[in-house]
Amino acid sequence: MDMTITRREADDELILVVSGRLDAEHADDLTRAVNDELRRGRHVIAIDLRECGFLSSAGIRVLLGIHRAAGRVGGRCLVRGASEPVRKVLELTRLAAMLMEPPAAASRRPSDPTPETLHPASAAVDLTSGGVRFLGLERPTSAVHGRLVGSAEIAAGGRPQPHERRRIARDAFALGLAAVAEDGPLADRAGEMLAACGIAFHRRPRPFSVVDYMAAAGDLVPEVDIAHGLLWTGLPSGRAGFEMASDEPVAIDELVARIFEQTEADVLAVVVAGELAGLVGAELIRPLAVASASDRPGLADRAVAARWLSFSREPVHARCAAVVVGVATRDAASATLAPFVRPLGTGTLHGHLHAVVFPPRPLARGTGDLTTTIEGLADAAPVALMHLLTDPQPVLGSGRSAMDRGRCWFAPLVVEAGAA
Repeated sequence: MDMTITRREADDELILVVSGRLDAEHADDLTRAVNDELRRGRHVIAIDLRECGFLSSAGIRVLLGIHRAAGRVGGRCLVRGASEPVRKVLELTRLAAMLMEPPAAASRRPSDPTPETLHPASAAVDLTSGGVRFLGLERPTSAVHGRLVGSAEIAAGGRPQPHERRRIARDAFALGLAAVAEDGPLADRAGEMLAACGIAFHRRPRPFSVVDYMAAAGDLVPEVDIAHGLLWTGLPSGRAGFEMASDEPVAIDELVARIFEQTEADVLAVVVAGELAGLVGAELIRPLAVASASDRPGLADRAVAARWLSFSREPVHARCAAVVVGVATRDAASATLAPFVRPLGTGTLHGHLHAVVFPPRPLARGTGDLTTTIEGLADAAPVALMHLLTDPQPVLGSGRSAMDRGRCWFAPLVVEAGAA
């Protein structure tokens, strides 16, 4: 017997009624249904299993997974009523107390506040700007300090320059062309790199490369060899949750523009974590060691660029989660950042953004702690690492990177000549 899922709403209450078998063949359908609701902001969900006649171990795994997924965003997803066979399985596995609503809870509307969904009082503000709704926005109280590392010449076909090996402490952030530290010529290894909160992610310059990473643990502090990149130290003090103000996803270039409106900074360090509508970007697929003046990734020739970079032809990785780390500036003529930034969208802002992608995972609505958010997403193995691009040309353009909802952290960035 197949499984069916019926969605019911009454008095602001959401119930998913499951009929049939909750087994290995059908259990993932329930995971997708619950994740869809969590992405819509419905964080308190009841699962009705009274019409479900069979529950296998695969079904138990899914019930545990959706229970934990709702808990991570400050909500709850519990079983409200079960058939006798299902109830017996939950009791024999000693999971009934964890996964089933107690009788008192079943009579309470899911929309009523519960201890796990209440948020502490905050002086932060909610506001809407353009297509972005900010939740709990707190403006930055201090700047972070960083500098450009390495040389752009390595990507321009020049001779490999001496590189720098930098430690990625828990308050350090970096992006650019680099590799997780190891022996061997960096020009053979340098690819897209993003580092945040003690975790360094790296994609080797090969087609279809997987994303490797090193995370701080105990006395281990990850190190990266940077060919050309930006590194800053300090957790951004500005933060906000964000979501769509209309039916359109939040384009990342618009999000950055709206963040600028809340500061007086000319240069911003930005970190974003969220649920993806899609990403537009590129990945280096050839080692810089073979670059020359006439054959290099930055050459303004479409055929040459296609040999060096794998471009997304349309937004990719929809429904996944991602962390974006980058820099943005109002002044494209900045002598310090000019070699590192490119236009963001069709406006006057310029920037450089990298994104690491993870399997689908909902985030709690509103703001949150930066380190906890990054570490929570990084519990799962990364699936992609991209240099973000914006291609808004009508019809032929690949589009813009965008998110349905998420969190952002930001601060004025002071780019210095000395060590970061």
